[in-house]
Amino acid sequence: MAPPKRNAALEALVTGTPKAAEAPAQAVSEPAEALAPAKAAKDVAKVMLYLHPKVARKFKEIAFTEDRKAHDVYLDALDAYLTAQGHGGLKGVSGR
Repeated sequence: MAPPKRNAALEALVTGTPKAAEAPAQAVSEPAEALAPAKAAKDVAKVMLYLHPKVARKFKEIAFTEDRKAHDVYLDALDAYLTAQGHGGLKGVSGR
């Protein structure tokens, strides 16, 4: 029976240094812009939707079959609703 594998982090704690064969590779540093979270535009409001799970699944399914993001399908639905209500769609409301 083979001895159990040891965790490299545990080995480093016990011995003080990791084994040469298990030494982690140097991490590539990324620019600060890539690590910082994206800031929301001041002209965009965040809204959370509470949907029935089957409705949320349907939006995801539609997005998948159309090779789009669910967010884009939500915007299309909002645009259609605002247009039907006589508000001129998303552009009509945001252009006011």
